[in-house]
Amino acid sequence: MEDSGNKGLEQLLEKLKEYLNTRMKLGKLTLIEKGVYLFSNLITDGLVVIFLILAFLFTSLALGFYLSELLGNSFGGFFIMAIIYFIFALIIYLIKDKYLEKPIINGMIKKIFKNEEEE
Repeated sequence: MEDSGNKGLEQLLEKLKEYLNTRMKLGKLTLIEKGVYLFSNLITDGLVVIFLILAFLFTSLALGFYLSELLGNSFGGFFIMAIIYFIFALIIYLIKDKYLEKPIINGMIKKIFKNEEEE
């Protein structure tokens, strides 16, 4: 009678070990999946940002040359562009705490937990 009790306990312990190993493997795979998802998003979003920066840069140069031509002064157009960018930077600095940081943080959190919402 005691022998069957030990067998039952051994089987229970064996099943518990299997369960814990399976849960650990599942946790590792879930962590890897989230890491790969975040890395791929970082790469694709990074490429989009690079191309947007390039487009912005060339548009700024074109506008600077155009304004320089309109003013008849080779430095004037670029000086006006610098003033415009300074004003944009000042505006962004003044509104960043209230309007920019929270949406960025919320967007990042949504990306991290996106797969859990789909399941």
